[in-house]
Amino acid sequence: MTDPNDTSDPVSGLSFAHAARLQFDEILEQLVDSARQVQATQGRLRGLLRAYLAVARADNLDDVLRHIVEAARALVDARYAALGVVAGGGLVRFIHSGMDIETVQQIGHLPEGKGVLGLLVERPEPLRLLNIGDHVASVGFPEHHPPMTTFLGVPIRVADRIFGNIYATEKNGGNSFTADDEELLLALAAAAGVAIENAMVEVATDLLGEADLKAVLGRLVRSAREAMEGSGALAAVPTEDPTLFRIIATDGVYEGRTGNELSIADSLLDDAIAQGEPVVAEPSRLPAGVIKSGRPAVGQSIALPLAGEQDTIGVLLISRDTQHEPIDSLDRDIMTGLASQAALVLRLADARRDNELLRRLRDREQIGEDLRERVIERLFRHGLALQGAADRAFRPEVAQRLQEQIGEVDAIIRDLRDAILTMGTDD
Repeated sequence: MTDPNDTSDPVSGLSFAHAARLQFDEILEQLVDSARQVQATQGRLRGLLRAYLAVARADNLDDVLRHIVEAARALVDARYAALGVVAGGGLVRFIHSGMDIETVQQIGHLPEGKGVLGLLVERPEPLRLLNIGDHVASVGFPEHHPPMTTFLGVPIRVADRIFGNIYATEKNGGNSFTADDEELLLALAAAAGVAIENAMVEVATDLLGEADLKAVLGRLVRSAREAMEGSGALAAVPTEDPTLFRIIATDGVYEGRTGNELSIADSLLDDAIAQGEPVVAEPSRLPAGVIKSGRPAVGQSIALPLAGEQDTIGVLLISRDTQHEPIDSLDRDIMTGLASQAALVLRLADARRDNELLRRLRDREQIGEDLRERVIERLFRHGLALQGAADRAFRPEVAQRLQEQIGEVDAIIRDLRDAILTMGTDD
């Protein structure tokens, strides 16, 4: 008969050992999972560090943006990634990675900042979605666009403004983007903001350090024409006559007009200066004679005033050909940015001229001071010595010759004083 108080039942002992073993296996599995998570985290942190280095080592803004997109795609294990540059409430530039060339060509135009992408433009804050199509802001995809479901987007801030957004879609393996993915992309966006600011400062420094400002302005005018896919562009500055502007840089159909004066009266250039903002108009509003005979006709044109500290210091004109689509608000925003750069170059040129004039005036002042302190005083002492010698001369002809030399010294002193007084007044 078994004692009910006997605790040495071998079955009970086996049950306890089995339960302990199960608990140990669970703890071991948790430790293994934790180790894997630590390894995965370390791997992703190393990936973030590599992304930092790739972005930081880029030589120019275009390379910086491209490296940001590639780094974002690799960092969160996404099939597609992109970066949209924001200006004027829309996307003015879109750099993408993951699509083949044929697909891109079939889709045609790049995103303009509508739907979910537009939501990030309006509300620049992180956005993580399980399915893009389920969001109320979704407007669908254009024809030939690859299917996309999962989505992650974060803003890029440069200084105190929004530069754009990083987008990642279709996480590999059919998974959804996680909070860790969001944190990694935010960290990349922070590094991207610094790299973009540095690249923009470097561009500005190159412009400011360029010795030939006319060459810089020429490049800006050419860039304006290319960005607009235009047929011609020019920049002009005012003359003493407010209705006449002098052309200082040209490209495309307007080439060959550099140095010529242009009457802007009753033209879109005059309208842009008067209104202080970009003006789009048909060819009938172009200044008379702006296109040389034999050159192709142009279509719509846009004129942008180049603002100085107090008044307009120039005007930028870009024209499209007759077959091109009309100029829209996005074109206006892009050209406004280029116009601000052109205005910066003109202001820099004015500042350099002022500094050069000031330097020359200071040099002349120093020369005048040296003449007063050294040359005139020495001549004066020399004249006094001659006067003393003339007073002591016994022969009349010697005294006469000395008096003539004294008169010559006085004349030289008068001429020097006149020259000093007129220095700097001929500029």
